[in-house]
Amino acid sequence: MAGIPVQWWLFFLFSSYLATILVTSSTMKTYIIYMDKWAKPDEFSDHKQWYASMIKSVTSTTEKQEDAAGDEDRIIYNYQTAFHGVAAQLSEEEVEKVQEQTGVMALFPETVYQLHTTRSPMFLGLEREDSTSVISDNLFNSDVVVGVLDTGIWPESPSFNDTGMTRIPAHWKGTCELGRGFEKHHCNRKIVGARVFYRGYEAASGKINEQVEYKSPRDQDGHGTHTAATVAGAPVHGANLLGYAYGTARGMAPGARIAAYKVCWTGGCFSSDILSAVDRAVADGVNVLSISLGGGVSSYCRDSLSIGAFAAMEMGVFVSCSAGNGGPDPISLTNVSPWVTTVGASTMDRDFPATIKLGMGKFLTGASLYKGRRNISSNRLYPLVYHGSNSSNLTPSSMCLEGTLDRHSVAGKIVICDRGISPRVQKGQVVKDAGGVGMILTNTAANGEELVADCHLLPAVAVGETTGKFIKHYAAANRNPTATLAFLGTKLRIRPSPVVAAFSSRGPNILSLEILKPDMVAPGVNILAAWTGELGPSSLPSDHRRTKFNILSGTSMSCPHVSGVAALIKSRHPDWSPAAIKSALMTTSYVHDNTQNPLKDASTAAFSTPYDHGAGHINPLKALDPGLIYDIAAQDYFEFLCAQGLTSSELVVFSKFSNRTCRHTLGNAGDLNYPAISAVYPENGNVTVLTLHRTVTNVGPPVSSYHVVLSPFKGASVKVEPTRLDFTGKRKKLTYKIIFTTRSRQTAPVFGSVTWKDGVHRVRSPVVITWLPPL
Repeated sequence: MAGIPVQWWLFFLFSSYLATILVTSSTMKTYIIYMDKWAKPDEFSDHKQWYASMIKSVTSTTEKQEDAAGDEDRIIYNYQTAFHGVAAQLSEEEVEKVQEQTGVMALFPETVYQLHTTRSPMFLGLEREDSTSVISDNLFNSDVVVGVLDTGIWPESPSFNDTGMTRIPAHWKGTCELGRGFEKHHCNRKIVGARVFYRGYEAASGKINEQVEYKSPRDQDGHGTHTAATVAGAPVHGANLLGYAYGTARGMAPGARIAAYKVCWTGGCFSSDILSAVDRAVADGVNVLSISLGGGVSSYCRDSLSIGAFAAMEMGVFVSCSAGNGGPDPISLTNVSPWVTTVGASTMDRDFPATIKLGMGKFLTGASLYKGRRNISSNRLYPLVYHGSNSSNLTPSSMCLEGTLDRHSVAGKIVICDRGISPRVQKGQVVKDAGGVGMILTNTAANGEELVADCHLLPAVAVGETTGKFIKHYAAANRNPTATLAFLGTKLRIRPSPVVAAFSSRGPNILSLEILKPDMVAPGVNILAAWTGELGPSSLPSDHRRTKFNILSGTSMSCPHVSGVAALIKSRHPDWSPAAIKSALMTTSYVHDNTQNPLKDASTAAFSTPYDHGAGHINPLKALDPGLIYDIAAQDYFEFLCAQGLTSSELVVFSKFSNRTCRHTLGNAGDLNYPAISAVYPENGNVTVLTLHRTVTNVGPPVSSYHVVLSPFKGASVKVEPTRLDFTGKRKKLTYKIIFTTRSRQTAPVFGSVTWKDGVHRVRSPVVITWLPPL
């Protein structure tokens, strides 16, 4: 870890401070208490009774002293399936008493997680140009259930039509919880379950105002509906957003079932609610969990989502999470646990071009989803104004923050606004309220040349940083600068694509350099999917437009793409473990765009690295038949944590069911049988040779022979032994070792790959070599 630059450490510390918010109140906080289920005293008939007695024993004295309502139940949730314990409201004094109780393994304060906010089936090779599928029909009548932890679901969307679907699978034990705006008939053979989790939120923020917010599975925000439809939405012909992106919208696994677990509310997504949803989802019988949210990263054993995902993985559930939208800064990842599939975002080959014509006659290109009554005439030039300087210093007025624009200087003009602080669509609202007729939204250095289209309330065009600088220079250099805007609709087959999104969070993995993160990238920019009927496409309160579909960007959109493909793989290979599915996704990913050049980074236009794109961009058809897989059992992940130096008191939250102990089967953390390979040389410069081991399982033809292909590596020689793997019907697993020998220590990580080929399959593992600087 000492090799990570100081500025990265500072960034990590600052971002972690902002992302993980401890929930506080004047007297009590919510705490999650992990219990040893095997320690239950015999006098209690069940665990709930035991937990209730424990909490009562530590709270009764305090309640009498404070004259509190002793009958009030302090327990918010009981966790009984994926893990054991409770979420309860406690004072600091009571916390100390709880930690002394028999059976208490760990105790953490409530944390808040935040949401990380078509053509993609065709772009991913799952659909032809004529909208017909290339996947066999049996995968579209699936018994796989995907649990979506998000803001709920809008059941009336045509994406959740269950016409032609078979009966609900027998293994499903879930239900639909009723509430305002959500009735029994809103569930069907597509939406097989819907639940709400709000007790942690209410304990911190007070009772939900049911006249303002649906205290039911109904999705008011739109985020959950969008992600659920991306995972498993039924095909909808003629889908579009105000005419943009017209075509057939469908999820990655249109035959899979959806179970909506509403864990996010106006004030955020609380860890006690998320844990209860994971616990309930595993009990209900989900096969895949899609979780497009995240928080700060401090340690594996103190991240509630990480602990819950481990428990789900133990029960055979594949867990896919978004990487976060903290890019292009390094070490901006969330959800970095190796048993979680961490998904970054990339672009597709579809764009929504718009043009800016300056008074000097020059045409410039940007992007927009604007379509409204308030139009700008392309035959007329409008005054252009920018309330900033040509320097890189941003100001409240240059960013068009609320209350910063003077109507006298803005009315009737096109306003240039810098990105930053406030939402992009809100800047357009500020310009509109001040009397502006249009907006040019310019990227800053952090966003580079990436173009994210938005459904603005006034004519608006987003441009890259270079174009933005040119426009601002023109506005400053001319006494009467003018411009006009034009909107060109939808354009397909954009080159190059895919490109790693600038906002997509980046590695390395701050907790373990030996585990490459993100795992992969998937479409996450300008994604069309189902939308709530409660909000306009801009999500602004003043937006009275209503659409059945919306276009959103974020790793929240890329995560459900992977969740859906995982559901397809599970349908084809029902006996595969979560690690096997992840391996198939990673080793078949590609690292070249549609111009046959290496993937690029939108923030710099330079080639991206595995710290940006992980193993590469998902390739669903290849992932269904990967040839070889790297499998990992729950005990293997536990051994990884042992190799990371976690103490027995920290490990206990990962050994709830099996009383796992460290067997020390890993020489070092890099020996985890991960599909990506990371060699980390220690600070001790005397170490020049590292050897890592991997075991592959043949899932292709029983008799197969693979040979290895190595990329060149700067600063090191890399050798694989053996160079050939021969499988037979009886010999399905084979082990090889990778020997790294330093030639010259490098100050920056070195990237490459190890690929096994049999003439049909290409099983590629990204390789990262890191030399930690000498002490």
